[in-house]
Formats: sequence, structure tokens, C-alpha cells
Amino acid sequence: MIPRPADAITDCSLLSVSTTRIVLHPEFHAFANLFNLIMNISNVFRHPATPYVAPFATFLVLTEIGRWIPGSLLWIYPVKTIFAGVLLAWFRRAYFEVKFVFSWLAIAVGLGVFILWIGMEGYYPLLAKSKSISPYDLVEGIWYGAKVWIGIRLFGAVVIVPIMEELFWRSFLLRYLINTNFKQVTLGAFSWSSLLWTVLLFGLEHHRWLAGMGAGFLYTLLLYRTKRLSACILAHAITNLALGIYVLLTQQWEYW
Repeated sequence: MIPRPADAITDCSLLSVSTTRIVLHPEFHAFANLFNLIMNISNVFRHPATPYVAPFATFLVLTEIGRWIPGSLLWIYPVKTIFAGVLLAWFRRAYFEVKFVFSWLAIAVGLGVFILWIGMEGYYPLLAKSKSISPYDLVEGIWYGAKVWIGIRLFGAVVIVPIMEELFWRSFLLRYLINTNFKQVTLGAFSWSSLLWTVLLFGLEHHRWLAGMGAGFLYTLLLYRTKRLSACILAHAITNLALGIYVLLTQQWEYW
């Protein structure tokens, strides 16, 4: 049967519409994928784990980047300290468990970890050799450069790093390994698997892996004993402060 002219026009119109849809189809999916990507990123920022993981991951990634960039020793620590500090401040309302209470036990544990860290030196192989050098050589010729760099280094080690690491290791990961819905797990809840994995990974984060495992074990025991993350943060801060003073007094920059 030969189609009438009107039918032919109708068929051509449908073909045209169909063809137009086919042409626009990839563009539509591209915009849809972009929209989904934006929404997924938004969901990541709303995820309950993000406030705990983001500062630590940022610090870790910038540390790794610094290892591959010549001359980065001068600026990489200040940069990663600033980034981690900004993220901690941004997510500060999420950290309900951080309620600072003074603890002599935390101070004792912190000093004990410092003694352990120094006392074990030379008795086991390190994962890598430190590339740290004297800040006086690092910023030679810059007015007050060494003092400013040392100040930033101490601030990062004593304030930013203890808060950032304890939020990740002792508040997030220790509970997440018990239940992925970690907010439902009581702070300081015990399980053998979460203890062992957290201690192991905390140790491997450091060049001095064995001392790191010892430190992670003692900080975690402190959490089990006090049920307060602030005790772990204080102990960690005391360890890093004591180590910083030791480095400045002995000029053993390799500990930094």
C-alpha cells in the first residue's frame, strides 16, 4: 500500500524527532552523569565518616606528594598543617566526643610513649630513613625563617596531629571495625580485631613502625580505661611535645 502524502509527512516528522533524540541522547547523559557526580561528592561530604577521614587523608596525601617534589621540605609541613587544620575547624561541630578533661594518666602515658620512642631506637629496622634536615640549613638566609618553621612544626605536631590522628584512629577506625555504622558504637568499645588492626596500621603509618605500634597500643589502652578521646589527644600531644623538645635540645632532626 502506497502511503498518502499526509502519512508520509507524519512518518518523516516522527523520524526527525527520533533522530533528534538520538543526537541529543549522549549530551543528556553527559549532563546527567555530571549532575550525579556532583550529588555523589555532596553525599561524601555529608557522610558521617568524612569529618574523621578527610583531615587525616589530606595530611597523608600531601605528605606523600612532598616526597616526590624536590625542595618540598621547606613548605610541605606548613601546607599540610594548614589544610588539616582548616578541615578540622570546618567539621568541628561533628566532634561531639571531644570534650577536654585534664588527666594525669594521659600525661604519664604520653611521657611513657616518648621514652619508648627514643629508647627503642637502633634495636629494629626502620621502614624508611628520615629526610629531615636542620631547619637552620633548610631556611638559610630567610629572616627568622628557622624560628618560624620550628614554631609551625611544633604547632602541627602538638595541636593538629594529635587531634587529627586520634579522631581517625581511636574515634573512627576503632569503632568502624566493630560496626560500619560506627556512630552506634560506644567510644572505647573493645574487640580484639579492631584493637589489633588499629595498632598494626597505626604503627605502619610511621617510619619507626615498632615504636608506633607500641604507641598505638598504649593510646588505645588509655581510651579503654578512660572512655575519653580527650585523654588520647592529650597523651599524644605530650608525646609529640616531649619529642619536639628533645629534637631541639639534641639537634637530632631525624626524629622530625
